[in-house]
Amino acid sequence: VLLYRRTTSPPPCPYVWNGGAPDDMPAGSCWVGARDKYALCTPSLAVDLIIENGASGIILVRRRDSSLYAVMGGFVDIGESLRDTVRRELFEETGLELVGEPTLLGVYNDPHRDHRRHTVSVAFVAHTQGHPKAGSDVKAVEVVPLERLSSIELAFDHRAILDDYLARRASGHRGPVVSRLAASSGDDSLAEVVQRDTC
Repeated sequence: VLLYRRTTSPPPCPYVWNGGAPDDMPAGSCWVGARDKYALCTPSLAVDLIIENGASGIILVRRRDSSLYAVMGGFVDIGESLRDTVRRELFEETGLELVGEPTLLGVYNDPHRDHRRHTVSVAFVAHTQGHPKAGSDVKAVEVVPLERLSSIELAFDHRAILDDYLARRASGHRGPVVSRLAASSGDDSLAEVVQRDTC
């Protein structure tokens, strides 16, 4: 789906959009069904992953675009399960193999959590095997001691994800935290940057 700036007129379109209307909304994922031509724009779906490294640290990546620390993550591909996305992104970004099932940490859905587009993230905790090495889309992979986590600058809303993980770890609770269900703030600043086209 092409994006256009507010000053540009949208191209003519044979589709009727359903769900998230294209007008004045942040960019997300837009698609059209091949058989029924049902067109829909929805938030992008991503996974984020806390990678435990023994009892004293976790593995974080350094983003190539900003050099900020981030929990490992990425977008779900069409036709892909969340578990498959975790396994694929884990290997692509760190060279590590998933061991066992990832554990759900929480769902992060503030429409402004990612400045690039409206993204909902499902965060997991995982155990891995192998030796971490940076993939092509990250600058570095580092084992960060737990005591250092509070002092580093993180991308997006990854501070909230890490804080939830640390609170869960300290409590001994192994289930998911309460999802951070964000109410819409009415702030349409993302819509000022880009809009979806109507095709």
